[in-house]
Amino acid sequence: MRRLALPILTICGLALLTSCSGGSGLAFGTSTTSPTVVVLYAGSNGQTNDFEIAPTGVAPLAVAAVGYTGSGVSPNYVVDATFTWAARYVNPLTDPQNVATYTVGPAPGTFKTCPAVPTFQPPVPILIQGGTGAASSFAGYTVLPATTATSQVFLEAVPGVTAPYCLVVDATSVNGHVVGSHTVIVSNSP
Repeated sequence: MRRLALPILTICGLALLTSCSGGSGLAFGTSTTSPTVVVLYAGSNGQTNDFEIAPTGVAPLAVAAVGYTGSGVSPNYVVDATFTWAARYVNPLTDPQNVATYTVGPAPGTFKTCPAVPTFQPPVPILIQGGTGAASSFAGYTVLPATTATSQVFLEAVPGVTAPYCLVVDATSVNGHVVGSHTVIVSNSP
């Protein structure tokens, strides 16, 4: 019976995938699946381009993490993957090039190096909507408790730190401990 269950679930999953996503080729993992890749997206447009926060923004930047297994044209999306989050300042003198640079403009874009690390470096607030954590400067958002796992967080310019500067945000999968990272430029103009 177990041998038949997997092919039937696979066929049903492919039928559902084709009807829901236009045949993108992504399969869906379950809670027993550990992500092997973590990808971060910013905003609501599903883009993985470089993330930017205006120092005087009117809303925080939404950042979501998605877990996948496999690779190539048909990775498996892990539907219930959750992540713990961390953020820190980028130091262009000591961080690797893929962290200390960002791109500007449409593909292929222009590479720029992150500005020098700020001299004043308070902790970087990572926010969630609602919740019972410490209040943030945005109404309706609170600071994410350190051990809380979620698939989406919000970032703001760090209060009291003079822009421009870069942050790197990390999402670590709870089931599998795979890390996805992305550089965020805090600036009025990238």
